[in-house]
Amino acid sequence: MRKGNSFSQQAVDYLKDLGGSANVEDIVNCASRIRVTVNDVTAVASDKQFIADGAITVVRHGKAIQVIVGLDVPQILSVMRQLISGLDIYDAELDEYGLTPIGEKATMLYECFGLDGNIQQITVSNDQIIVQVKDVSWVDPFDIMLQLGIGVTAVKTVDTRIFVEIADATDIARQMLMMNMTKSKELMRHDSN
Repeated sequence: MRKGNSFSQQAVDYLKDLGGSANVEDIVNCASRIRVTVNDVTAVASDKQFIADGAITVVRHGKAIQVIVGLDVPQILSVMRQLISGLDIYDAELDEYGLTPIGEKATMLYECFGLDGNIQQITVSNDQIIVQVKDVSWVDPFDIMLQLGIGVTAVKTVDTRIFVEIADATDIARQMLMMNMTKSKELMRHDSN
């Protein structure tokens, strides 16, 4: 990360990299990433530019852009929302996660498996979490999981199963299962409407 990378400056830079406020159709946050739907993908900067502005990496799926930044997401997104709505960024109230350390790790690891609905099954064996996915191309690579600083020591892919070695695997897998059940219910509700 470059020096002097305050939340406000990162918010300004990421918004510029996304093509400006007018190019942002929808913006939400997860534990470690900013999820954005853009109007024009050609207006979005290169991954290299996002990384130069402090991001760990960028994941792209059509108009869906995910800027992976780590645990500072709520603070950065708070400022970005104020910029989009035209408010003074220096009046920003910065939120905090109400998650336990295990909950934070579980949320960050869960997000590494791609879009909602990609996870089909989560099991655990000793210090490994085994995640069955629909599409392995949506799963973040090992170096991204390693950079998140959540204790991932190894990742192995066999067909559509991802084996993740991590301390506290059982507790983290339990949290991920709860998240997956909640997301699955939300997807079913959304699909029925």
